[in-house]
Amino acid sequence: MHISTLLTGVALLSTLAFAMPATAQEHTMIMAHTLSDTNHPIYQAFQRLETEIEQRSNGRIDVVDQGGGALGGDRETMESAIFGDIQFAPMSSSAAVQFVPELAVFDIPYVMPADKDARYALLNEGALAEAIDVAMEAKGLKFMGIMDGGFRNLTTKDTEVHSPADIAAAGLRVRVQENPIHIAIWRDLGASPTPIAFTELYGALQQGVVDAQENPYGHILSQRFYEVQKYLINTNHILLANVNAVSLEWYNSLPEDLQLAVDESFDVATRYEWDVQAELQDSQRAELESHMTIIDLTPEELAQFQDKTTGVVDMVRERAGNEIVDTLMTALGN
Repeated sequence: MHISTLLTGVALLSTLAFAMPATAQEHTMIMAHTLSDTNHPIYQAFQRLETEIEQRSNGRIDVVDQGGGALGGDRETMESAIFGDIQFAPMSSSAAVQFVPELAVFDIPYVMPADKDARYALLNEGALAEAIDVAMEAKGLKFMGIMDGGFRNLTTKDTEVHSPADIAAAGLRVRVQENPIHIAIWRDLGASPTPIAFTELYGALQQGVVDAQENPYGHILSQRFYEVQKYLINTNHILLANVNAVSLEWYNSLPEDLQLAVDESFDVATRYEWDVQAELQDSQRAELESHMTIIDLTPEELAQFQDKTTGVVDMVRERAGNEIVDTLMTALGN
């Protein structure tokens, strides 16, 4: 934030020179997101990011945390970042795809490496990360890495699921994001996919508007979905890739030393989040197990889910483009 003050008189100038701190706030980074649980690994990373930026910039950048959807949902915050009204609007790739179609590459089920280090390298280093950077810059956004939100898993109110046939037999109404690829995935699996805003999901489950939903462990815990769902089925179908999207206009307005401070801060916070996410997996599962019945699919059962969703990659190619899909597949050795 630039502050301009008209000063008159040598005496006043001298007085202020002693009274003012060595550094002063010059820029503001509004951090707008929908998370409210401060124990969530991604929220912890946002807090780490705030500390890192303010320290590395020596107080010249003030980070303002506007969490819990205070400034709107995914669409509102992403649009504001593109227009430069909000400086940092992180969100899942599945939500951001409406603005950056290339991010649909993350909606291809069952392709992401199970190994954390391999997954980090794939998403934050190398050819795929470069392709994402180019795609986001074309939309007025600066790509600052991807945080690991965990793999999505199915939960149901009272249906024990071991196969797509179980989903179809129960006529499960599964809440999905307003994303055509996710809708197609669950339709292929035999469900009735129903788009509902994340902030309205708990009420929809409680009132029986939908029977099921799919989210990573962290979201199931933070939103207390276990209170209105009985079964958790480890489908592990899609990674919740949380994209760090910064206003390109704001980033370019920073002097080089502050750009470096921001770059380094995002790198530290992103790596920190991946470590915290990995460390919490076992404890998150244990906590969920105290509330829900967890079903681990056998390799044969999981193969049925994979087989039913193989055609999704063609839909992703139509929306994201062959180039970025081929970049992903080449990086995976496919």
